[in-house]
Amino acid sequence: MYVYKQSTRLDDHNVRLLMMQIMPTKKAACLLACITFLVVYWVVYFHHYIIVALGHTSQPFLKKYTKTPHTSPIEKRHVVNIIEVNANGNFTERVTALNDLLLSLRMKKLKERGRSVWQNPQSKALDVVLAKDDDFLQRLGKHRTVTTVVLPWQLNDSSPTAWSSLNDTSNMLVQRYYEWTADSALLSWLKTRGQENGTYKIKESTGKINYTAGVRPLSLRPAFVAGKRYTSNNTLPNGGYTYTLLYMHIHRNATVTENGDVVSGNLKLVLPTCAHDYKPTLLLGKSIPLYDELFVLNQRWGRAYFHRMVNVMPRIAVYVTFLKNNPKIQILASEASGRLVQLLKIIGLPNPCLVTGVARAKIVYQPKSSGCGSGNVPGIQFLSQLYRDYIERHLSPEPRNKLVLIRRSRRRKFTKQKEIENVLRRAARDFNLTFTLFADNPVPSLENTMRIFYSAVMIVGPHGAGEANILFSQPGTFIIEGVCNAPYVNLCFQGVSHVLGHHWHGILSRGGCHKRVDISPSSVNDAVCNYLRLRNGT
Repeated sequence: MYVYKQSTRLDDHNVRLLMMQIMPTKKAACLLACITFLVVYWVVYFHHYIIVALGHTSQPFLKKYTKTPHTSPIEKRHVVNIIEVNANGNFTERVTALNDLLLSLRMKKLKERGRSVWQNPQSKALDVVLAKDDDFLQRLGKHRTVTTVVLPWQLNDSSPTAWSSLNDTSNMLVQRYYEWTADSALLSWLKTRGQENGTYKIKESTGKINYTAGVRPLSLRPAFVAGKRYTSNNTLPNGGYTYTLLYMHIHRNATVTENGDVVSGNLKLVLPTCAHDYKPTLLLGKSIPLYDELFVLNQRWGRAYFHRMVNVMPRIAVYVTFLKNNPKIQILASEASGRLVQLLKIIGLPNPCLVTGVARAKIVYQPKSSGCGSGNVPGIQFLSQLYRDYIERHLSPEPRNKLVLIRRSRRRKFTKQKEIENVLRRAARDFNLTFTLFADNPVPSLENTMRIFYSAVMIVGPHGAGEANILFSQPGTFIIEGVCNAPYVNLCFQGVSHVLGHHWHGILSRGGCHKRVDISPSSVNDAVCNYLRLRNGT
């Protein structure tokens, strides 16, 4: 069932009709009518220009519209141009509902547009709206060239304030998450920099690493979801608003920059990516290619392996059904060949129509993005599931019994590579696992890479793009990373590991990192053996 909501208002025409019906001929009644008019006017003003502008739409002003499986969807929107998909079921079923609505909405948008020609923006002064701001969805309300479709966070009606991912299948594909751990050097550095807080909550016991904390299932903290608020009709433990899980912005007559920012009308919408262009720059010119429909996937560093896996692909994963059913929609990407085409084929888009560069389109679909180095939680979990489904159906996966060592041949390789390899071979023998070396010279084929990481119990490696292959791994995989030395510490893989339901342990490099990652084999042995004992219950 889909539910669409719309705020209604008492406009000036209705006010005049009301006054004509109640206006008597006597002088006293005229005075009463004037007072009534002023009261009604200020009530309407207060609701629409104060409450709605702040995103606090009150319940009596909302209407509910229902779509059954045997009727066509009825499009209704908030005054801030938001269409809400309120679908019940597990997360996969709700994503299906989102795609169904987009299919219907696309037909409506195409019908509205008809054969009209491209229209250039009328204003040279752009209103730059940043999606990183909490109120950006409300700010979009004054721009009529964009409509936003939202899949909201679904509440547990019986206990809305006691949310836990451990029993939530409506908002998450992964239910069990784990604290991450670190060696004493990394832990000390994080304490010095003030990074040990409620978000990370690194645990330490009597000066030793508390590995047990790293295997105890926990709920995902709401901060990781980073949803945006847009109404106050429901209650969540982290703010008292309705929050978004996913959203799609649909623009009319829009130009897309090389960073994936979209200009439509006098709006410039900047989503979080690896580049931030906040200039109110208007892009014009007949030299910019014009398309009928574009799906935005391009961003800075979009061709780099890590960012392709973590930032780019999660944006498109949940919309595969929509794009598969509309092959005429062209995908604006940072590349039009190579590994991106292979990955799109794997998730269900065998013949994607890819274009690159700055582009214009009559209709532009701009999906939710994520900050540089961190995938949006629903998208990256859904993408990982699509990869694993493909492996199970097409690649004849091997048993899950591999202890994988990532060996880099150029920058950021282990200083003591041979000694660490010996540690892992011995641990694999002691714990009845298969040692597997994943080397980058030459890089294995995509299919072999997927097989290796899917069947991994534990992955050990220096900080680098090879760790992005943990998206092929099954939830609960142990990741042990040689982390770059201070001040070059980068915990992006800790965040990705956490939201995928993996265990992550960091060992701080004693120097280098631009060329070498220098960690001791004994620290690797300590982490590997302790976690494998806990895994085996010994």
